[in-house]
Amino acid sequence: MPGYSDLELLLLMGALVGVTLVARCFFLVLPQRWQPRGALERALRAAPLAALVAITLPEILRTSVLAEAATPLQWLGDPRLLAALVLSAVWAATRQGVLALLAGSASYLVLLALAAR
Repeated sequence: MPGYSDLELLLLMGALVGVTLVARCFFLVLPQRWQPRGALERALRAAPLAALVAITLPEILRTSVLAEAATPLQWLGDPRLLAALVLSAVWAATRQGVLALLAGSASYLVLLALAAR
């Protein structure tokens, strides 16, 4: 990155790690009576997967579904879109985020390898 020294980048990455750790461990240090319950607790469990979807979905849609010359048949040639559909199907069937991520990642790698042939 232009404009940043190696030390500045190292300090920035350290700060990001620190902020992430504090944010992830925040609920662990709260007293039991302040712990989130019910719907908030379930929503916090799904937050990492929701963040990944929020980051990746716009890029997948922009380059495959919303592309100017793309037809529905061409969408099926995009391994990212198919992997996202696999991930969504596994999530809907099992409600297991890690399993859904593994299935989506594995299907993406397989489809990418098949497309390279």
